[in-house]
Amino acid sequence: MKQIIIGTTLCILGTMSGCATITTGTDQSVTVVTEKNVAGAKCALKDIKGGEWYINDTPGTASVRKGDGPMSVTCTKESFKTATLMVDEVIAGATLGNILIGGGIGIFIDAMSGAGQQYPDKIIVWMEPEEWRSEDERLEWLKAKEAYEAELLAKQKELQESQKAPMGDLN
Repeated sequence: MKQIIIGTTLCILGTMSGCATITTGTDQSVTVVTEKNVAGAKCALKDIKGGEWYINDTPGTASVRKGDGPMSVTCTKESFKTATLMVDEVIAGATLGNILIGGGIGIFIDAMSGAGQQYPDKIIVWMEPEEWRSEDERLEWLKAKEAYEAELLAKQKELQESQKAPMGDLN
């Protein structure tokens, strides 16, 4: 009887290995929005392993492959300067499920498939006009961009701190 219970437990754990691979897959939809109130930009998304995706009209969405490292997002539009943003991946929440069920194999599967990482669901690219109507308009744009970047930095710091937090004793 004990062998049946152990065998059943191992089978269940084996099927749950690779939680993110199973639950979220290796592709992800990302939406690109161009600011400040700039619609209709064309954007190219390129990861470091050569994957390329295109959005022909912002705001827009593309399905990208996860796990291929940082991705550059370059947006262009007439009368605006070309804007490029580097976007990093973070650990997908489903990957943490592997830790809870002792899934060293699952973590490995998620890492190899790319499912263990994810990009932000929404990517915001700030596009600067080539010419300003006034200095006040330029200063207002800069102030709004700086406020957005400060908020983003605070969220990233908070996320990093939460990932460093001890998960408690799993024994």
